Amino acid sequence: MKKKLSVLFCLFIGISLYAQSADVITELLESKEATFGQVSYLAAVQTNLIGEQDSYEAAVNALYEKGLIPVLEDPEAPIPLVDVVYIYSRLWPINGGLMYRITKGSPRYVFKQFQADGILNSKQDPGDFISGAKALSIYSSCVNKYSGFDMEAVSMESE
Repeated sequence: MKKKLSVLFCLFIGISLYAQSADVITELLESKEATFGQVSYLAAVQTNLIGEQDSYEAAVNALYEKGLIPVLEDPEAPIPLVDVVYIYSRLWPINGGLMYRITKGSPRYVFKQFQADGILNSKQDPGDFISGAKALSIYSSCVNKYSGFDMEAVSMESE
C-alpha cells in the first residue's frame, strides 16, 4: 500500500511540476521550514518565468518583476504560510468570495479563501512557518482544486 501511495504521489508531483529536477523536490521535502526561494521556484517554473536549472534567487526576482509578489524577499528566509498561499493563489484562477474579489486577492482573504476551500484547516495561523513537505502538499491541493487536474482519474494499475 505504501509503495502504491509513494508512486502515486511521485507521479502527481511529476505531472504538476512539469518534470522539475528531483534534487529540488527532494530538498523541498526535506526542509524543516520552506523558504521564499523554494516556493517561488515552484511558482516561477510553473509559469515559465524561469527554467528548471535556475536558482531560487532567480525565481524570487522573476516573481517580483512580474508583480506576483509585492516585495523582493531573501530566497533563504523562511516563508510564512500566508505568503505561501498568496504566491500559490497567483498561479490559478480562483473564484473567491466577495471580500476576496473586492480586495483583488489580498493575502488576508486568499488565506481565508484557502480555508473555505478546504486547502487549509481553520486552526492554521497565517504567521506559521511550515515544512517543505507541507508547502508541497498545499501546492498539490491547489493543483487538484483549481487546475482541473483530476487525481481520481489517474489509474495506477498496470495494464
